[in-house]
Amino acid sequence: MQRLPRAAFLSFVCIHFLSYHPSHAAGSLRFEKLIQQETGELPIILSAPHGGRQPIPGVHPRQGVGVKAFNSIPDLATDRLTETLADAIEKAMGKRPYVVIARFNRKYADANRREPLAYESENAKQVYQAYHAAIAEAKADVIERWGRGVLLDIHGQSTEPSAIFRGTANGKTTTHLVNRFGQNSLTGKESLFGNLARNGFRVIPAVGSNEHEHSSYNGGYIVNAYGSRSGGTLDAIQLEIGRDLRLLASRPQTAEKLAKSIAVFACDYLPVDRDAPAVDAKADSNTVCVGVYIDEGAGPSVNDLLSVLGNFKGVSVTRLTADDIRSGKLAELDLVMHPGGSGSAQGRHLGDNGREAIRNFVQDGGGFVGICAGAYFATSHYPWSLNILDAKVVDTKHWNRGNGTVDIALTDAGNRLLRTKVQKLAIHYAQGPLLAPGNRPDIEDYQIVAAFETEIAKNGAPVGVMKGTTAIAEGKYGSGCVICFSPHPEMTSGLEPWVRFAIDHVKRSRSAGSN
Repeated sequence: MQRLPRAAFLSFVCIHFLSYHPSHAAGSLRFEKLIQQETGELPIILSAPHGGRQPIPGVHPRQGVGVKAFNSIPDLATDRLTETLADAIEKAMGKRPYVVIARFNRKYADANRREPLAYESENAKQVYQAYHAAIAEAKADVIERWGRGVLLDIHGQSTEPSAIFRGTANGKTTTHLVNRFGQNSLTGKESLFGNLARNGFRVIPAVGSNEHEHSSYNGGYIVNAYGSRSGGTLDAIQLEIGRDLRLLASRPQTAEKLAKSIAVFACDYLPVDRDAPAVDAKADSNTVCVGVYIDEGAGPSVNDLLSVLGNFKGVSVTRLTADDIRSGKLAELDLVMHPGGSGSAQGRHLGDNGREAIRNFVQDGGGFVGICAGAYFATSHYPWSLNILDAKVVDTKHWNRGNGTVDIALTDAGNRLLRTKVQKLAIHYAQGPLLAPGNRPDIEDYQIVAAFETEIAKNGAPVGVMKGTTAIAEGKYGSGCVICFSPHPEMTSGLEPWVRFAIDHVKRSRSAGSN
């Protein structure tokens, strides 16, 4: 599949396949412009799988035998509306979204169904797979550059000709959005659909309603396959736009109001003001060189961490694999960060040599920040632990006590380290460790930065255990400094600066002659 550079305006993807035709020799190549793909400058992807009108050469219309709710009728003008919408978003925001539009007719291949129900011939299969390769490529690019984003899948319906239906599998395809910003980000006045309503659209379900999404329009294959239903930080929303809003006379106004709504939503919930590729660690002397572990055991929240880091000035980010750590790449850095996920998987994948490399790095003056799984990893509790924080883990039997928001109480030391006068705050918790002193004579005692004030006790976890245990700890190991967060500041709106404060606290001291 051809793909033009990011600065390109549009690229048309040429699908190459073998097809039989009486006027062509067997094995000749046919070229058809069947997929329109544009690389964007915003963490927004527009997909339009059902508006195309072109045939796929050599392919007969689908019969749909055995396919539930079979439909081969194209959506009226959703392809043209999506083009106009991309232009309107650029006008509203100064940058263009990613665009993937099917120019092939739905009766030959349905890009919004899973394989193999979406096609009935090899040629159609190739076109279908090329369409999904374009979406997958856009998703990967968005995550690499911004850390998170949204896919808007544009469809048409005639049930309510002047309305727009929301389709997220009742919130499942926007799991990351809701976990990060709360339910109002999906259903409230400040959500995308809240902004659509503010711009004059009738939306279904209504803003603020607890009503389930319409069963016919609650999200198809694309939003379920590429959204955050099964993890990750790309959320996906299906927009089922009424027929009257897609007609030629109304289309420009529809696109303009959609774009205004999307722009406000994006500014509220997406990192639209920056492009955040990974930066090489070879930076100037004033730059803090941060390594982030992204290998086995790093969970989806690593993308939240990378996204937050991309907002900090004077921070250079290097993404680290276990091989990088074992081969000595830590020597180029001021600190290393281990994200949420699985502490045991991180420790075991690094192996003895990798764990020893991190210990030596910290002992020699490098910094360490562990979040959730990274905090488990830093403790002195498990065979796979780093043993750089004198901490044990309380109630390991009930480690999966649940996710949610908890209150933590900061100590005086915590107020100083995290640069706040507030003593009690709410923060996102996702089964991080309940820390307590480990009483190791060979490791300096840690300092309590914050303790849990409230608790989560699901999945059989006993009530009363979590309260009072350490939520955030700071310790010394050799010449280096360690900070461990059991909860997630990088996933809590308003607490993202704590990540920067932790970096500044643990970073290697250049004045000490290091690096």
